[in-house]
Amino acid sequence: MPASLKLYVPLFSITLILSAFLLFSVQPLFGKMVLPLLGGAPGVWNTAMMFFQAMLLGGYAYAHLTSKYLGIRTQAVLHLGLLALCLLVLPIAIPAGWQNPPVTENPVPWLLGLLALAVGGPFFVIAGTAPMLQRWFSTTQHPDAHNPYFLYAASNLGSMAALLLYPLAIEPLLGVQQQSQFWMVGYLLLAVLVAMVGFISRNGVMAITAPDPQLPANNMTPTNKMRLMWLLLSFIPSSLMLGVTTYVTTDIAAVPLLWVLPLALYLLTFIIVFSRICTLSIARAYRWQALGLIAIALLFIRDPFALKAITVSIHLIAFFFCALTCHLALAHRRPTPQHLTEFYLIMSLGGVLGGIFNSLLAPLLFVIPLEYALVLGFSVLAPFISGDKNFSRDDFKKDYKPALVVILLALFALMPTKSAAIMIMVLIAIGVALIKLSRRNSSWFAATLLIILALDPGFNWDYLSKALHMERNFFGVIRVTTSDRGGMRMLLHGTTLHGTQALDEAYRLSPISYYAAGTPGGQVFGMLSDIQQGQEPQTVAMLGLGLGSTACFFEKGRDFVFYEIDPAMKRIAEDKNLFTYLSDCGSPYRIIMGDARLRITEAPDASYDMIFLDAFSSDSIPMHLLTKEAFDVYFRKLKPHGLIVVHISNRFLDLSPVVVALAEAHNAVPRFSHNYGRLLAQPDIMMQGSIFAMMTRNTELISIVDHRYTKWKSYSGDTLPVWTDDYANILAPMLLRITKEPNWMGE
Repeated sequence: MPASLKLYVPLFSITLILSAFLLFSVQPLFGKMVLPLLGGAPGVWNTAMMFFQAMLLGGYAYAHLTSKYLGIRTQAVLHLGLLALCLLVLPIAIPAGWQNPPVTENPVPWLLGLLALAVGGPFFVIAGTAPMLQRWFSTTQHPDAHNPYFLYAASNLGSMAALLLYPLAIEPLLGVQQQSQFWMVGYLLLAVLVAMVGFISRNGVMAITAPDPQLPANNMTPTNKMRLMWLLLSFIPSSLMLGVTTYVTTDIAAVPLLWVLPLALYLLTFIIVFSRICTLSIARAYRWQALGLIAIALLFIRDPFALKAITVSIHLIAFFFCALTCHLALAHRRPTPQHLTEFYLIMSLGGVLGGIFNSLLAPLLFVIPLEYALVLGFSVLAPFISGDKNFSRDDFKKDYKPALVVILLALFALMPTKSAAIMIMVLIAIGVALIKLSRRNSSWFAATLLIILALDPGFNWDYLSKALHMERNFFGVIRVTTSDRGGMRMLLHGTTLHGTQALDEAYRLSPISYYAAGTPGGQVFGMLSDIQQGQEPQTVAMLGLGLGSTACFFEKGRDFVFYEIDPAMKRIAEDKNLFTYLSDCGSPYRIIMGDARLRITEAPDASYDMIFLDAFSSDSIPMHLLTKEAFDVYFRKLKPHGLIVVHISNRFLDLSPVVVALAEAHNAVPRFSHNYGRLLAQPDIMMQGSIFAMMTRNTELISIVDHRYTKWKSYSGDTLPVWTDDYANILAPMLLRITKEPNWMGE
């Protein structure tokens, strides 16, 4: 091979890795830019992701159409011209005149317009680069030109690198503006590399490639049946990736950054199946997938693991093998290079449809993440969709009896529960997988049924069967239920308890949970009384409604303003059939809907005696509420003698150094306090463990706190840089939570 040809693979690979890296890094980069403008609503991320998926599909369509109708030389000139034209919108920034989103109207059209103007052009052109360059490579004289698909593995390697490096290195080390500058440098380098590969491909001619005998569906002219197969096999892993992410972060552990793992595994399967050294058979991958699905079925029936990391790992492993089977079937059914761009276009369309199903349709159709179980069941059909396995009448005669056993078992075990549908669907799918496995060894089927019976098939997902109210929207799954012994009514968002109310009349209007008497959450209202000047009225701003239990800290002249982004929370808190704090405690209150940081800017300056931040849901951190710019607003709206309180209880993050840095940046003095959960009254009226922080510029109040509220301590531990709209590092407080106890927790 000539020396010049030896450079082709490294040059094309580096170009594709860089293009994928830029694509995957621009999404969180611009998301962080726009977040302070629109607040922490999940709709912001959902809309942005939908936009990027659509633009990716558009880029693949552009690559396909130009490959179909233009020669290599003309296509290269056009692509370089578009890359140069998009330099006009770089570096990435919020365009002038787009700093003020609509307040009363639906912001989605505004956000789509902003995304299109700021990043739409560069994203669209880069998205078309991967399939286009693979086609160019197939026209060169390189010995591997007949199989350019291995370059797709390099492209996914770049995507995975961006995915992992962004939270681990890019975000902790660089501010948003610096990221934008580095991204532009990478874009310029990409343009140079594209020019180089375009130059060496300029005289390329698409060779007529014979079908590969090792790829049975490798066809010169794709049929509609083949296109449908590509679509379905790409739809299943895309939907499963979102489904497992929603399930594990809603029902198992709302760990920040956990969404990275399913996406990384999704990309890893592409790297494996499109690599030149992949020898894995679909039959073997399908056996692993079936075993993973068996484990998932058992976990759905009963989860025996106290350590949730084990449960999460099993779900992720099962997802990996489901995606691996589908993507392996796709790789084995890839067309000759003449139809490469069409293949990627349909794969992209399947991915978009998976995103639409999970992000838009599923929340409307299912009150629980049922889409995950449905697509798990559908994934069992992957080898049948690809044609590697076929149904037959003889198979049906052999299969229907054991399949019927599985269905009857599911009905018997789960009929009394609201989760019957999800379990029956999963067990039918697992039954099919078991039957296929049991052809050579029927003990698989019998052993699994025995395991299911041994693990108590009567388990009925108590949290569903006891739910008094349940709904799902863009903000997550909200559930109202009763405690195990019936002493409390509880409001949960995902896996996080947002408030409780005692059913015993003696405690019904007493704040419990995080705000019981003597807890830090209750003591701050005593501090508020201490700073009251004469009979001056007091106004408390609560950023986050919950149940509105703080309204029961009644005092003459005190009123509450609740800021709440989720309409469902307002309906539930004001529903007397569910909770009665707001209706019966007697404190005047208003509820202002919308993102708390945005809406509080509308209040007059120096209007609040206390601003109380308790707006965290399912342990996720809306970082835009904890930046220097956000606290600039809070202190403007706070009276000079007032205090700011932050509820920083969190299973995964130590936010105390974040609060300390914010206090220092605003010349305020912070104090911290915690309490452990304990039983308040029978049968199970509980006070929850919690951690609170407060800060104030009122030296007299600090003196009162230090002498009267002795459990409130100062902080002298590790420090962190102050979070800003330009810079916030969530990894540092995660590591602090893992490695150290806050030094103020000792008493």
